[in-house]
Amino acid sequence: MKKLFVVILSACCFSASAQQTLKTGDAIPAIVISPVINAPVAQINLKSPTRTPFYILNFWGTWCSPCIPEMDALAKLQKANEGKIQVIAISNEPVERLKKYLIKKPSALWLASDTSFFLYKALGFSYVGQSAIINSKHRLVALVKTDSVNQRLINYLLAGKAIISSAEVKEVPVNNNKDVFGVDSTISESFTLRGYMKGQQSMGRRYLNAPYEGRRISYVNVCADVLYKDAFDITSSKQIVYEINEKETCDFDDKNSLYCFDLLVKPEDKDSLNSIMQKKLITSLPIKARVTEKLIPVYVLKVNPSQKLAFPVSAQNKSTVSFSGEGYDGTAVSLSNFAKYYLSNDLDLPVVDETGLKEKYDIKTTVDLRTQEGVIQSVNKLGLILDKAERKMKVLVFYK
Repeated sequence: MKKLFVVILSACCFSASAQQTLKTGDAIPAIVISPVINAPVAQINLKSPTRTPFYILNFWGTWCSPCIPEMDALAKLQKANEGKIQVIAISNEPVERLKKYLIKKPSALWLASDTSFFLYKALGFSYVGQSAIINSKHRLVALVKTDSVNQRLINYLLAGKAIISSAEVKEVPVNNNKDVFGVDSTISESFTLRGYMKGQQSMGRRYLNAPYEGRRISYVNVCADVLYKDAFDITSSKQIVYEINEKETCDFDDKNSLYCFDLLVKPEDKDSLNSIMQKKLITSLPIKARVTEKLIPVYVLKVNPSQKLAFPVSAQNKSTVSFSGEGYDGTAVSLSNFAKYYLSNDLDLPVVDETGLKEKYDIKTTVDLRTQEGVIQSVNKLGLILDKAERKMKVLVFYK
């Protein structure tokens, strides 16, 4: 008897033994996608007869800004190939959030909620914005980056031609040590710069607690531009100038352009962590960087005089911050921190705080859809406004 997997994607938990990585060419198990919010049926069994020759399972989220235009592109492709492909867009968000999305952007793509992201994990994807293509024989045809799904790819599918998988999937870790840089509390200072580390996910970390409090910073499998931006405290892509080809600073398709970096400084040098990092990067990397000032377009954050502020002065001493595509949650934070490290990251221009508010506040926003409009609306609900202007700003120049 063939092993049968029946998985309801809306369930809160799954048996670990049922989880396995699916590969191109594999037969798809009898996985049931449910709930599907806006389809003719409430659930889809991937082992049942398909309604079209191909299902494209797109893994996305309303919190993922690149995913929104990808969804729009998929909707156009599906309409142009009606009856030939059906996109099932699977998010790890609850049903109610996806329903809000449909109110803002009605779609013929079928939206499904899988808060555990079971199928995403079973396919081994490294990040969202990637898709699995399944044919009418219930075979996994290809795993691809969603932005590579275009009419040419559809034509290849319909002609029965092979599709080259382009998706980024998780590798088996080569180094399973808790600290991949081999640093321990007995070391007073260290520096490591090496190339791509197989099997490790891209990440960056500043150490806020003992034993490395404020004096250590680590990155795994990131581009040179990420390292330089953090070292020079640059938060907006609009504060970057390229005197070389942009791809020389970052090309995630080329593992040779990714680096692993770890810096631990002596306790007495922790206030100089960033400046020490800058010097290490400039002397060690083939890509160089310098800082200058330039008059550039920005958003200016101001108080709305006709609206009451919707955030209180904080009663807490310790500052905590977390944010994602769904919004911002900060305790005992300044408006300048909110503007620089959150808004400048999520909007298309740097954000300068000119509210004149100097206290520490508890600030919380909710973004229904991670678009420029969605983020700005969440700011307006706080009693703040964003005006476009020009200001002289720090700019990072890449060169060789």
